[in-house]
Parts: sequence; C-alpha cells; structure tokens
Amino acid sequence: MSAIISVSPKFRPVLDPEFLPASLWNRAYRALAHIGESDPLAIALERSDGGVSVFRTAILPHDGDNIAVNQRYTERLLKYLLWQKGGYRITIAGEPRIAEYLRGVYSPEGARAFDYRFMGERVYGRPMTIENVAYDVCPEEHESAAPLGRHLDGCRIGFDLGASDRKCAAVIDGKVVFSDEVAWNPAVQSDPQYHYDGVHDSLRRAAAHLPRVDAIGGSAAGVYVANEVRVGSLYRAVPQDKFDTRIRRLFFDLQTAWNGIRSMW
Repeated sequence: MSAIISVSPKFRPVLDPEFLPASLWNRAYRALAHIGESDPLAIALERSDGGVSVFRTAILPHDGDNIAVNQRYTERLLKYLLWQKGGYRITIAGEPRIAEYLRGVYSPEGARAFDYRFMGERVYGRPMTIENVAYDVCPEEHESAAPLGRHLDGCRIGFDLGASDRKCAAVIDGKVVFSDEVAWNPAVQSDPQYHYDGVHDSLRRAAAHLPRVDAIGGSAAGVYVANEVRVGSLYRAVPQDKFDTRIRRLFFDLQTAWNGIRSMW
C-alpha cells in the first residue's frame, strides 16, 4: 500500500490558511499505518545520567511512496523527542534505512545540524550518535525520578533568576519572612562575576532575615544538567571560554561560598 495522506483541518487560520498542525498529520499517518501493513519502530534516547526514554510506534513498509512519508514522520518525531526528553545517544530499533536517513539529517552538515550540536555538544558535552538495532533488542527504558518539594521545615531560601530581575524569598517553617525583587540586566553582561555577585547578593539579603540557613533552592531559564549550567539566555554575552570555566559551575561555586549547604538549583 502506498501512502496517501490527506488532512483537512476543521479550522484554518486566516493569516496562514495552509497551516497544518503536526498532531493532525501524525494522527492521519498513524491511522494509515494501523489499517494497513506496518512495521514496528522504537526510538530510544539515552542521557548522560544513564536515563533512557523509549518511544514505540509503527511505520509503513519502507518502500515506494512510503519512503518520503516515513522519513517525514520519523524526522519530526525524533526532533520532538529530543526537545521533550533530551538525549545524545539515539537508538533506532527497527528499519535500518530510517536510522541511516536520520543519521544524515542529524549531523554537522545535515538539515538538523543545530539540534545535533545543541543536544550533543552543548547540553551533554559529547557528539550525538544515531545507532540501529533490531526492534526486539531495543534498549530498555530507564527513567529516573526525584521527589521535589513538600519540605517546609527549617530556614530556607528560594530564588528565581529572570531576565529583568532577581526574585528571592526566605521562609521559616513554611512562613514567608522576607521577599525581594532586584532589577538586573544579565543578558548583556560578559563578566561571569556579575552573575555570581548578583545571585550572592540576593542570598545575603534573604539570609539577613533568618537565624540560620538550612537549604537553598533556585530556578532559572535554560538547560541545567546535574546542577551544571549547560545553556542559558541569561549568560548569552559571556564568551565561551569564560562560560566553561566560570558559568558552568556557577552554582557549585555559590554552594561552596555558603559552606556546602544543601541545595537544588
């Protein structure tokens, strides 16, 4: 059976009448694969902490007109999974020609060179690879989870780093005793010391309202792996060499300055 996918959205945006939501196209593709012959396919994404996410699906027999739609489906699917789950080692379990195609697309010279470099080198610090195995030996899923929150006891500091201000609060047994917002402009600051001093200042402001500090938690936009800064718009002006030596371990340096206090950045 050759793939013929025709989708007619119920609503068409006036400014872009040809727009087709990916969800509708995917739904039509999967329905076609379901009613006709199909082959199982799985995509496994491994991260640097040993976590593995696996997405199982089915594709049309990979020949004739089906090749183009299979390639479109799997390329879009892999991109979505990379940005939903993350990963640097990709395993395609099933059709080897799909793995070969994706390996070319997600490469330094491929159409998805940005995703290749971002997820591989920038986020996980190693080249992205795409491997192929038979479907029945697909890597096992291994998702890790850590309980967050629900701890209100003691003297705690929480902060949030925004593009225009730093928010910080101090609590004692769950009761807010101090809350503060300080304007700053980190995106144009090339000196890592500016970032360190800014966060350190907010922590000091909050700590002044506590008899002691038991724990510190923080949040900021970007990608953080095991508390290391990998990518962040707040640090876009910092040269790469200074980013690697000063920003990447920024929150570990702050933890040291605060006597190794328990933290979750």
